[in-house]
Amino acid sequence: MPASLNATPESFAKAWAGTVPVTANAIRIGSYDRTAQTITTVPDPNWWGRKPKLERIIHWALDGSGQVDAYLNKEIDYTSAASPESYQRLKGDKGTDIRIGARWDQVTLSLNGRCGPLKDVRVRQAVMLGVDRSALAKVAGKDLPFQPKVLGNHFFMPDQEGYQDNSGGFGQRDTARAEQLLDAAGWRDNGPGKPRTKDGRQLTLDYVLPSDTAGLAMDQAKLTQQMLGEIGVSVELRKVPSNDYFDKYIHRSNYDLSQFRQVDQVFRSEAYGGYRTPQGDNTFTNHGGVSSPEVDALLLEASRTTDAARQIALYNKADAAVWRLGHSLPLYQRPQIFAVRKGLANFGPTGLGSEQLADAGWLK
Repeated sequence: MPASLNATPESFAKAWAGTVPVTANAIRIGSYDRTAQTITTVPDPNWWGRKPKLERIIHWALDGSGQVDAYLNKEIDYTSAASPESYQRLKGDKGTDIRIGARWDQVTLSLNGRCGPLKDVRVRQAVMLGVDRSALAKVAGKDLPFQPKVLGNHFFMPDQEGYQDNSGGFGQRDTARAEQLLDAAGWRDNGPGKPRTKDGRQLTLDYVLPSDTAGLAMDQAKLTQQMLGEIGVSVELRKVPSNDYFDKYIHRSNYDLSQFRQVDQVFRSEAYGGYRTPQGDNTFTNHGGVSSPEVDALLLEASRTTDAARQIALYNKADAAVWRLGHSLPLYQRPQIFAVRKGLANFGPTGLGSEQLADAGWLK
């Protein structure tokens, strides 16, 4: 490694980017600018396959809230237009193509079963039954050229072979059943609009959001708060620094509820860690900590079999168990909608495929 043991982060990064042969097939890192927060990638001269059409690609670290402005100011050449507010700003921009696809992109309400009221499966199930997923999907599709599909499966998207709705009795809002589950869990009903109580404690859940949350995500959080309030579950919305959201909150199971996305799990074995039983402080990627020996065994067997039909059956059996456990609540498949500069060819939504930057280029 071309760096001394007492190197600064800046000198190490410069040496690493400049001399280590880091490559992703046809493209390699050309330069790294910590101050400007950019990485420039260039064609790898040692690549034996098709040569990239672009001389360089500059990747910018941009706050999510500033990406649309950067695009409209022609500082970048594409941005997401998947939120209603972004789409409305971008759709009429001259020189812009709106390109749509159906990616493996699941918007999920995560339930943390490692501590607090949600340790009880009955409370998790009640929360699931208290949420109207169709209403959240409708909000997500408002003012968009694409209506998101409510999901009935944690492992398959509706446009994938093997998809089936395994939600059982937990896919539709049922406030009466939710209230029965809360009664059975010992949370006393104190009347309309009042939080349930147990042993002198209110039934309150902490819904954690990044500080830059606005628009659609905030509307959905408030709607979820309202819906759960109707069954006696108080929800407190808490914004935390965006840079800390995953590292200090989600990854450390420091939340009760949170909404985030899971993307590109086309190869289902990649999802194993997200449903695996934690071992001590190692959650793998199952930050809510909800699992069972049955789910572990099914997912392990599914990841090992080479029989495609059997694999599909095993994942669907595991999915039905995951629903019953109240692991998380899949909401809808988020559409992949890009605003792309006109003339930029072979670039945009990939659907269930992979991005091929080497094929992207400008039309003459």
